[in-house]
Amino acid sequence: MTEPMTEDSNTFSMDWRVAFGLSVTLIWMSAGITYLLAIVGWDNFIHLPTADLGSFLEGAFAPLAFLWLVIGHFMQQKEITANTKAIHIQERSARRLEIHSQRDSYFQLLNLVQDQLGSIAGFHYMSVCGPTGTGEITGPEFSEQRSQAGTGDHAWFMRKMVSLAATNMEDPDSLQDIFFGTDIRTRHSNNFSKTFKKLLGAARAVDTDDMLEEALLYGSAAGLLYRIIRHVAGDELIDPIQGVSTPPQTVAAGIPEPCD
Repeated sequence: MTEPMTEDSNTFSMDWRVAFGLSVTLIWMSAGITYLLAIVGWDNFIHLPTADLGSFLEGAFAPLAFLWLVIGHFMQQKEITANTKAIHIQERSARRLEIHSQRDSYFQLLNLVQDQLGSIAGFHYMSVCGPTGTGEITGPEFSEQRSQAGTGDHAWFMRKMVSLAATNMEDPDSLQDIFFGTDIRTRHSNNFSKTFKKLLGAARAVDTDDMLEEALLYGSAAGLLYRIIRHVAGDELIDPIQGVSTPPQTVAAGIPEPCD
């Protein structure tokens, strides 16, 4: 079975400007030859002085030269326009490849940062519920939970902290104590907020639709814990758990804001 002939390989396509130029040139030269043979006469033409012969030919071909100069100019403009479009397409393609590469790098960074956030939340949870806090868990129990979190569940201690916050959401003093009650807890809250805020900035840089940023902020345990810390510090008026607008809590004197 023979393959059909393609238009690109077997059809000659001529630009209309070239076709117009060839048509005008053919008509012009035909008219010139007719004028030369019928009116001037061939014998008279070939016996013209060299200067007169040059002037005649110059006058005869000057319009054609100008015509093809104009056609060439417009053809060049067409090529420049086509090249410009091709360059823009290449730039968009390169931009897409760059964004794809940035997203790959971001997701690799995301795993590392989530592990870091999980560690910060773990030490914060130990400060609140460990021997130096309420004493709800012992050192060995904490080590066991850290081992569980280390198996891939980096959000384990984040959920623990969110659960603590939800349990004490009606008691602003308890919330202040959980997140800013000691220098160590304040440092953990600030470190968590700063690290998560940088992660949001990285997501914003690679996602023009803000889908990654919104997923992190509203669809992850890390985002919920970050918003709870902001809420307790008085930086976010919307209760991140109940979803209602509440007056900002008064930040205890001497406690730095977690998002500085």
